[in-house]
Amino acid sequence: MKRHNIGLYLNNTAVIDTQTHAGNMWTGVYNSNYGAWNENDSSLFNLTQSLFIVDPNLGATFNPNIPLGVNPGEPNDQGWFLQDTGNTFNCAGYLLCEDMSSSLLQNGSVDLKEAIALDSILSTDFKEESKSIAKISLYENLQKDSLEYSSNPVLMQFLNDNANTTFGKLNNVKQMIKEAFVLDSSNAILLKEKDSLITVHLNNVNELDSIAAADSTVDLTARETELITINDLQQERASILIQATNLQKLDNAKSINNSVQPNELPEYNLKLVYEISIVYEKNNKDSIAQYYATLLNIAEQCPYSGGKAVYMARGLVALFNDTIMYEDESNCLLQGYYRLQNVQPDIEENMGIRIIPNPANTFADVELNSSYEGICRIIITDIYSKKLSEQTFDCKSRQYRIKTEKYKSGVYNLKIQINDKIIKVARLIIAR
Repeated sequence: MKRHNIGLYLNNTAVIDTQTHAGNMWTGVYNSNYGAWNENDSSLFNLTQSLFIVDPNLGATFNPNIPLGVNPGEPNDQGWFLQDTGNTFNCAGYLLCEDMSSSLLQNGSVDLKEAIALDSILSTDFKEESKSIAKISLYENLQKDSLEYSSNPVLMQFLNDNANTTFGKLNNVKQMIKEAFVLDSSNAILLKEKDSLITVHLNNVNELDSIAAADSTVDLTARETELITINDLQQERASILIQATNLQKLDNAKSINNSVQPNELPEYNLKLVYEISIVYEKNNKDSIAQYYATLLNIAEQCPYSGGKAVYMARGLVALFNDTIMYEDESNCLLQGYYRLQNVQPDIEENMGIRIIPNPANTFADVELNSSYEGICRIIITDIYSKKLSEQTFDCKSRQYRIKTEKYKSGVYNLKIQINDKIIKVARLIIAR
């Protein structure tokens, strides 16, 4: 938490779940004298929805000063930081930190997980994209640690209900792609042998280079031979990886991915990125060059609305261009910082409008749930708010058909202005 007035400020609608040992550091000098401030102090329960578990032995860097309701206008955040001298966060020994079980990570509060699963009041203020991201993550965590949560009927019901929905299918695709590259013991030994030989010959090249640097008359034929050997070993290594790849797993992943019917932007993005990733893993970098524009479109989105696929897309874009700087702060700010309460008050999002079908292919019928007098104006924009089309119809008809053949597959914003005042907003998804 860097240097500004308050290190961390949570307003009275903010929920960040449980933060465990040593995951956050307060390194600034704060003019307010507080390193963390939480307006959710009406009850201890509200504070614990964003609970910090800290080790008091680690010092002030991990234990910021918090308000205790002594001064006028400040909350009483007593109980927000829970001191515990258990092990600090450490994922040593794991390929990925996310591979640790929830019990080892102390991964979040059960209350918040249940709120996400139930779409309870705790989550109703969030935008649909945020709720989608949360549900995707919740399903993955529950699937990974189902035994740990087996006694919780709410979470198990969520897991069972979504096994064949978008959340379950996307998780299956992720797991199959991961399993496709699990090496058996024999291939792992072969790969280790090739790596060891490559290291030996690289050391030989370095030694020959040192000799050549001291004596310019040295014959470099041996060096060229070493380089040829290294190249051959690298090709053999690549061949082992290709042969060890379970292509059937990738084909199964593709089949499941094709059956996914996304409803929100994060789901749509994941489906697209998984589709492109499978092509890349089965072939090579050149095979996904045609998808560069699609990947860049996802990579440039705000991660808080586009989901984890945004970061995955950036990794694939970097195969072609690793110099791009992504403007997350400005992009996310333009979208209103992720909560409906930050949308302009004259805009009703996803309220009063039905789009059938959605996702659409060649057409979509826009229906108003209420009757209005005057002219209705339909404006379609892309995710960056660039206007793509504008059409009008008589509001009394309460329905208008949009032809969508000209739009590429993707997610669009659909706005309806009624007599240039009332604005209603919804998501339009084109999928082919």
